[in-house]
Amino acid sequence: MKDQELINVWKSQEAQIDKLWAINKILFQERVQRKTSEAMLGWKSEKILGLVVGFIYLLFLGFLFGIGLSSGSYLNNYFLISVGFIFLINLKVYIDYIRHLVMSFRIDFSGPVVEIQAKLMEMKISLIKGMKIWVLQIPFYTTFHLSASWFPHDAAPAWVGVQVAITFLFILGTVWVTWTLREENLHSKSAKFLISATGGDPLDKALAVYQEVKEFEN
Repeated sequence: MKDQELINVWKSQEAQIDKLWAINKILFQERVQRKTSEAMLGWKSEKILGLVVGFIYLLFLGFLFGIGLSSGSYLNNYFLISVGFIFLINLKVYIDYIRHLVMSFRIDFSGPVVEIQAKLMEMKISLIKGMKIWVLQIPFYTTFHLSASWFPHDAAPAWVGVQVAITFLFILGTVWVTWTLREENLHSKSAKFLISATGGDPLDKALAVYQEVKEFEN
């Protein structure tokens, strides 16, 4: 009889433990979904704002490009070439913003953890590649004001030197960003700073949450 009582007590305790484990798992999943939703809400809001501002900026660049075309001079037209490259690069970034927003809405956060992590990482890699493309426009902001009618032949040597030095520094900055965002260097402080500057914090927070889930399940 005592043995049977012990077995019943054991079964009762085991049932209680299973019940507590199930409750804890539900609470943990709710916490995960809440933290992920908060992180991705920031990501989506940033992308939507970027699309609105980006659209206005693209219209402005298009207007400037139209002015450049109306000048009738295409060869050695610093303004036209500079604005043209800036416009094309920002157009690519704008398309990426749309793609990132669509990708974020398509993620099923109730699905398998590994699959969610893979999609979040895909978005992060795409974000980094977009940053490498975006930074290519920076040197052109130092050349759009030049004119072939006076630069470089009629410009003072000191002015030419300053112009070349500034453009070269911006080119070096572009090369540094591209070099820093190499795949093997993404854990460095400088790479993390650049990723954060491009709006990657929400993705990192979401990835951290699902890494916690993965460890919890294991």
